[in-house]
Amino acid sequence: MMIAFVLVMAVAGALIVFFLRDQFLGADFQHNLVGVWYSEQLQVRILIYDMDSIFQGSVVWAESMHNSILGTRVLENLRVGMFKKCRGSYIDPHTAKEYDALVQLKSKTTLKIVVYEKGTQTQVFVQEWKLVKS
Repeated sequence: MMIAFVLVMAVAGALIVFFLRDQFLGADFQHNLVGVWYSEQLQVRILIYDMDSIFQGSVVWAESMHNSILGTRVLENLRVGMFKKCRGSYIDPHTAKEYDALVQLKSKTTLKIVVYEKGTQTQVFVQEWKLVKS
């Protein structure tokens, strides 16, 4: 009986540590998400910023032929979920079409963006964005 109690307490303690660890790693993830990211495919720089733990991303630099998209919001309502992934919306800066997006921090300097047709799991494209060094 005592062994079962000790086993249950050990498992409960491990679960508490796991969830607290995940919560603190989530805060670190949010901190690493904020910054200016470069998309080689779009040839733009996107500022990702935090508004009450909901992330947005807007174009802050574009090659001269894409200057008309400056200030356009391309990421909206990204919310951090489990396993350091964000879900939200991606808005194509050229067509203004809205898609579902999954954003994952692959490393401190690389974001993986997976874009899906709205309301489905049909993948439209995958991009990697690099953090712009200051």
